[in-house]
Amino acid sequence: MKFKARKTLAVVLSLLTALAAIPAFSISASADSPEPAFTLKATSNYFAAASADYYTLSSMEDENGDIFLTVEYRMYADSEFLINIDIDELTYDPNVLEWSTEYNSVKIGRNTVPTFFSFAVENGFGPGTVHQTEDGRIVGNFASVNPPATAYNDDGTPITVVKSVFKLLDRTARETTVNCVVDFLALCDTSCAASPFVQHQVVANREVNPDVQLGETLTTVIAPHEQEPPQPLIGDVNGDGEVTVNDATLLQRYLAEYTNKDGSPLIDLTDDEVFVRTDANADGAVDVRDVTAIQRIIGEFFGGGDNEG
Repeated sequence: MKFKARKTLAVVLSLLTALAAIPAFSISASADSPEPAFTLKATSNYFAAASADYYTLSSMEDENGDIFLTVEYRMYADSEFLINIDIDELTYDPNVLEWSTEYNSVKIGRNTVPTFFSFAVENGFGPGTVHQTEDGRIVGNFASVNPPATAYNDDGTPITVVKSVFKLLDRTARETTVNCVVDFLALCDTSCAASPFVQHQVVANREVNPDVQLGETLTTVIAPHEQEPPQPLIGDVNGDGEVTVNDATLLQRYLAEYTNKDGSPLIDLTDDEVFVRTDANADGAVDVRDVTAIQRIIGEFFGGGDNEG
């Protein structure tokens, strides 16, 4: 009798042990399962939509444990020039993303200003800066170009028209969207050299013109943000980290063929970085027009009108 009781007890203990092991196995399996994907979408009334999935967010953390994502809207128009553009707004979910003023700013003269259209500033466009910021909405400025800028890179790749960096706030979110609204976009062909410009209004009042066929290829790129190396400060001729009247004066003296006491030129344009800083209008030559461009930078004058969107 005692033997049967002991055998029964052993069977019961074995069953209990087996049952206790089931939850432990389930927990372990759950911990090893793949992390659900976080999907970031980019949409627009003009640029092609795209999305990217991230499965290992933790691998993208910076030294502070923050995660930044970059959204770029690119365009390519063969043999065309970009002359006017108004990126009306960027919208996003402020509960999931935070627009980073640190990474979305450029230096203009002595001031650091926010922009999602750095291409405009780099190519001598109109303001190209942020007009207004709200939670979930960034409003831009109308930008015009003189001289017009090619709507493609030198190597034939699409230009980045809009670029914004966002800090990820909610890692539990499974999906979020950034939307770019283009209010106006005009290109022109090789007749840009003539006046008035022959414009192709690709977008007007947010409506895309279906009759304009310029062979654009539109792509949207979404990727983790990597901080870019510091760029030369355009107009900082003397290299002191600021754009002031001293830079314009130095360039004027150089163009008037003043030299240092030892007979060397006041500006060493054989240094690539110095040349880039001095060629303020980015036309590949250093002349009196760069003095004017530097004066405009100092006065924060960028030609073209503003549009509040």
